[in-house]
Amino acid sequence: MGVQLSVVVPVYNEKEYLSECLESLLEQGDDISEIVVVDNNSTDGTAEIIKEFERRSPKIRYLVETRQGVVFARNLGFNSVQGELIGRVDADTRVLPGWAREIHDLFTDREFDAVTGFSLFYESPFATAQRNAVAKQDNLGNLGGLKDAPSLTGSNMAIRKSAWLSVQGSVSDRKDFHEDVDLSYCLLGNGMKIVQNLAMRAEVSGRRGETGPIEFLSYNKASIATLKHHGAMNRRLRFMIFRSSILHTVLWPAYRMYDKNTDAMSVKRLFFRPAARQMPVEA
Repeated sequence: MGVQLSVVVPVYNEKEYLSECLESLLEQGDDISEIVVVDNNSTDGTAEIIKEFERRSPKIRYLVETRQGVVFARNLGFNSVQGELIGRVDADTRVLPGWAREIHDLFTDREFDAVTGFSLFYESPFATAQRNAVAKQDNLGNLGGLKDAPSLTGSNMAIRKSAWLSVQGSVSDRKDFHEDVDLSYCLLGNGMKIVQNLAMRAEVSGRRGETGPIEFLSYNKASIATLKHHGAMNRRLRFMIFRSSILHTVLWPAYRMYDKNTDAMSVKRLFFRPAARQMPVEA
C-alpha cells in the first residue's frame, strides 16, 4: 500500500454544511484513506450526520473533543490519524475533483512539508465574478503550479504527519490565536517549507462576510496577536490587516443583502437578518 492521506474535519454546529463537505471528500476515491471528523460539542444535529456517514463508509471516523475550541478539535484529529499525510478542511469546504491527488503528487517531493490550496467562494454576492476571473486566468495559463505561501489556510491545507509531530509540542492552544497561522509559524521556525498549490482547489462558503464590522475586529485582533507571538509583526502585515478590516466593512452591506437561497440581492435584508456565524476565535 502506498502513502496514505487522512483528512481531518473539525466541526461545531455544522449541520447545514457538513454533508456536502463529506460527500466531496468521499468522491476523491482511494486517494483518501480515512476522514476523521472531530465534533466539538455540537448541539444542532451535527453528530447524527457524522454517525450516518460513519455507517455508510468505513473511511469515516467519528471523534469527540469536549474542550471547546477549534484548536483542540484539530489537535485531536491530527494526533489520531493513521496516514502519513494529513489533510485539513473546514465543514463548509467542498473539495473539487483531483484535490487529494494533488496532495499526493506534491508530497512526492521531499522539499515540502506543508501545502495550502486555492479556494473559490460560494454563498457570496461576488462568487460569480470571482469564478469568471479565475476561469479567464486559467485559460491564460496564469493559475497553475506552485507559489510561495506565508501561511497555511485551515479550510484547505495538508501537512506531513512527521512535520506535525515535530511541532505539536510548540503550537499554542490559545483561543484568541488563529490556529492555522500559529501552526504555520511553528513550521517555519523549525526550518520547514510551506507552499501553495494553485491546482489543489476547493470551494468555501462566503458566510464570514456576513459578520458585522465590529465583531470582525476580533478576527483581525487574533491575526495581530498570533503574529506578535511569533515575532513576525511588521508594518506591511499591520497595513494588510488594517486594509482587510476596511474592505470587510465596505463589502459587508452586500453580504447583508445577499440571499444565498435565491442568489439574489434584497435591500430589505439589511434590516431583517439572522445572526451571523460565531467567529472561530475569541476576543
